[in-house]
Amino acid sequence: MKSSPGGPFRVTPRAILIGVVYVVFLAALTPYNDYYIRNTFLAGNHFPIGSFFLFSLLVIGVNPVMRRLGLRNTLSPTELLVVWVMMLVGSGIPSSGFLRYHLFMLTAPTYFENSSNDWARLFYELLPDWLVVKDAKAAKAFYEGLDPLAPIPWGLWVRPACIWSGYVLLTYFVMLCITVILRKQWVEHERFAFPLVKLPQEMVEEPTAGKAFNAFFRNPMTWAGFALPVLVHTLNGVHAHIPSVPHLPLNIDPNALFAERPWTGLRWMRMTIYPTVVGFSYLLPLDVSLSFWLFYLLFKAQSVASVAMGAGVNGFTMANRQEMGGYIALTLYMLWLARRHLANIARATFTSAKTDDGREALSYRVALLGLIGGTLGLSLMCKLAGMSFWLGLTIHLLFYMMCVVLTWMVTDGGFLFLLAIFRPSDYVVIPLGTSRLAPSALTIMAYEKTLMFDLREVMMPHMMNSLKAADVGRVRHRRLLLPIGLAIVVALAVSYVSGLWVWYRKGGLNLGYWHAPEPFDRLTRQLVNPTGTNWVEMLYVGIGMAFMSGLIFMRYQFTWWRLHPLGYAMTTSWAPYTVWFSFFWGWLLKYAIMRGLGFKGYRTWRPFFLGMVVGDALMAGVWVIVGLFTGVPYRIMPG
Repeated sequence: MKSSPGGPFRVTPRAILIGVVYVVFLAALTPYNDYYIRNTFLAGNHFPIGSFFLFSLLVIGVNPVMRRLGLRNTLSPTELLVVWVMMLVGSGIPSSGFLRYHLFMLTAPTYFENSSNDWARLFYELLPDWLVVKDAKAAKAFYEGLDPLAPIPWGLWVRPACIWSGYVLLTYFVMLCITVILRKQWVEHERFAFPLVKLPQEMVEEPTAGKAFNAFFRNPMTWAGFALPVLVHTLNGVHAHIPSVPHLPLNIDPNALFAERPWTGLRWMRMTIYPTVVGFSYLLPLDVSLSFWLFYLLFKAQSVASVAMGAGVNGFTMANRQEMGGYIALTLYMLWLARRHLANIARATFTSAKTDDGREALSYRVALLGLIGGTLGLSLMCKLAGMSFWLGLTIHLLFYMMCVVLTWMVTDGGFLFLLAIFRPSDYVVIPLGTSRLAPSALTIMAYEKTLMFDLREVMMPHMMNSLKAADVGRVRHRRLLLPIGLAIVVALAVSYVSGLWVWYRKGGLNLGYWHAPEPFDRLTRQLVNPTGTNWVEMLYVGIGMAFMSGLIFMRYQFTWWRLHPLGYAMTTSWAPYTVWFSFFWGWLLKYAIMRGLGFKGYRTWRPFFLGMVVGDALMAGVWVIVGLFTGVPYRIMPG
């Protein structure tokens, strides 16, 4: 990245101020836009489209206008990247990263408890008063909405909000410590690709003297790619508001073809084109994009075979438990690759040995001790809530494992939209059963849905991508700690206020996302019908470990092997269901271009696919704004 000496290396106050303003705006708007209007999610993945829309306004709106007017004090590349990083870490907090399930979880036991479900006897009294909202009137108003002039009961939320905020901030600190520990191994030793950082990097390049736009935006291929989603979404967005206007369907529903056994195993299948996903998948190595969609289809084939054979375990459960085993194998392999680096960190922490950590956001000693101390603190909080200390410790270590694997997928695999459909507790419940766990432990375990269930916006990949963006802007990582920390705290505070306002004014039952008490229905089944070890599911976890180990061996021993292990680690969740078809098209188009035109052709067409992402994001922003006034949702990315 070209930059003038001095200035671009500083994290300036105005960059932090702009970042804070943007974070406040996103956190305030997200609950209303995502849950009430049900528009395109402002975050929704690890390339948050709302944040990118605001970032694009600065890059292709504010800066070029300032240059045209002869103003010299434009935002530098470093300032733009600082704003992007702040929005990145703050974007998921009002969404699936925290708030979406959190507020429901604090009120559902009180609202849904009645004599027929027997929750009062089973677990309600096991919930600490300081952990949830037990005021019946407040819970009723939360779900059904307040009268327009009735005040929101803010006071009842202060204690649980403060306690949960402390838990979340400590969790994020531990994630930062893990990110610092792994960064050098992944960036400098294994040289991860970081595909999601490449577009912001291209966009913030300084233009040549006298030019309003840089080379990326002066390339006709960029604007050709930009025009494609703009035309499609303009037509389809108008159709959403005026159904008589024709549209270009981006979704094919093949499920009517799968009405007979064993083909019912292919249901439910979705074939949707998302230009952003197609654009980013073009950046990926062919083996990565191939593996994403191919393993999804192999999972569907396994489901068909399961139906045909009348297996006692359905195809989804078989594949899901294999996926769990795959996570274990990937984590063990990652630890093996990083063994020397991790040993150096341990020596630097517990002995007088020196190590080079001057570029890191935290010293290695602080990072490792912070990881240990933070994890012990989180486990102690679980014990105070009613779970055993050792079970809390185990759950958090398993959560870290899942976060590390997902961060690997995002930062090296470029999977901007991903989920793990299982939960950390599944690794405990499958081998031990629920009969060996205390009712109080199972009750607190249900609250993993707040932060450990829907990981499409989990914080750790955002942190790793942020540190890579700092390298692009040549900013010392420690100078990013203040902007990142400020963005997280501000997003958390504003999310609580905006979320509670939307839930109480509109009523949680009208918001459409997971207001049903699913975790507590699941908890009820566990308490009423306790189980022992599930040997069948244990078998499939073992099969997954073995198969993933074989994929890893083939991948790194034979150059001709074309299947990437990361594809096997994500087959059963909502993510591949929605975006596999877009990955297929990104792979197919790149394969055709590389086959016909070689690497030079790939370079020529690269701006076209990145332009598609820019056009898609800008149209998402436009229709979000329109939807806020019309109340008509229009989805551009999966929900």
